[in-house]
Amino acid sequence: MEKSRRNTILILLLHLLTLVALGLLVWALYNAYLYFNIPLALWILLYIATALFLVVSIIFMRKQRGWRRLIVHSLALQLVPICATIFTFGVISESTVYTPIEGKAREYERAFHDLQDKQKAAALANGLAPFRSRAEIEENFGKLRLTRKLVRIETNPKYIVRELTTSSPYVVPKVRDLLEDIAVRFQEKTQSKARFMVTSVLRTEEDVKKLSKTNVNASTNSCHCNATTIDISYVRFGVDRVRPRDNYQLRLALAQTLHELRKEGRCYVKIERKQYCYHITVR
Repeated sequence: MEKSRRNTILILLLHLLTLVALGLLVWALYNAYLYFNIPLALWILLYIATALFLVVSIIFMRKQRGWRRLIVHSLALQLVPICATIFTFGVISESTVYTPIEGKAREYERAFHDLQDKQKAAALANGLAPFRSRAEIEENFGKLRLTRKLVRIETNPKYIVRELTTSSPYVVPKVRDLLEDIAVRFQEKTQSKARFMVTSVLRTEEDVKKLSKTNVNASTNSCHCNATTIDISYVRFGVDRVRPRDNYQLRLALAQTLHELRKEGRCYVKIERKQYCYHITVR
């Protein structure tokens, strides 16, 4: 009876460790996908490969008896996920494409706390009145473009404008000029053709209502409504001959660039950690 109870406790502990190991693997793969630009296909491939190994191990384990069975169970369900985690981060940990940039991104991001009151004042001073809908933007864009009050931004060799679902790719000319300067300095620092990704631009009142259901930062008083504000991702980049493992270096270069422009009085910046982006308003 005592031996049976001891075996039951041991099995429960092994199962608990298994859950921890699998959780660690999922966490590592998710962060590799999110922070280091690891393709989603690789994320899925690694998980499937691990799952197949576990299935084969369990089939083998059924043929064993006693302590040998428990040892195989432990090795298969715990060491393999941990090794997969170590391998994943080992692959993405080194940078060999260009000379690493000195410093840490967080050293610059500590200053990125320009709050809503500052950013909104700049938005009102430099921007336009909010639009009710995207249809209204399209209806008035021709006239606003001719009077140089509104321009369209698009993906180009310097930066990427992500496919937008809750905003439109229109900004006041000062924002376009700021984007150009950010892109030029960013590529100079990285010594590459890497591009950052713009994830949110001009929001209408309809966009804000839709977005507020999933994003607590969405507000009818948002600077995005004045065409003066953009969000730039600090985890997703478009790269050309730059390996995914270099994503942290790209984040560092982007943070340095924004820190410089902020000190020059060109923009306000706030880091939004839940949305993984820099919230930037032109000054």
